[in-house]
Amino acid sequence: MENLERPEDLNEQGAKAHRVLVQFLKLKGLTYTGGCKAFYSPKEWAERDEKYGKDSHLIVVYDGGEHRDAFALDNTAYDTVEAMQNQLAAVGLFFEECTGWYGAVYSI
Repeated sequence: MENLERPEDLNEQGAKAHRVLVQFLKLKGLTYTGGCKAFYSPKEWAERDEKYGKDSHLIVVYDGGEHRDAFALDNTAYDTVEAMQNQLAAVGLFFEECTGWYGAVYSI
């Protein structure tokens, strides 16, 4: 099940990050999210009272989904993570893990 919808209240950089990441995940066949919502806006994240990532452009939740291979550094898919970072870097962004189950996108 894909649950890759774009949050409504993203800034321009957040919308760009979402577009790049969804395209990358589709290209790599990593769209199964385990039924969980994969993307949150910083506003949504602050409303959840989460500790990290509130000053980012986009939050990415990847616990339980195959899309985890594009974001988590505790797996063996380092080439996939590096390729994802390169796609973001091409538009002036980067991804940083916050915990073992989510991370955030920031400007370079």
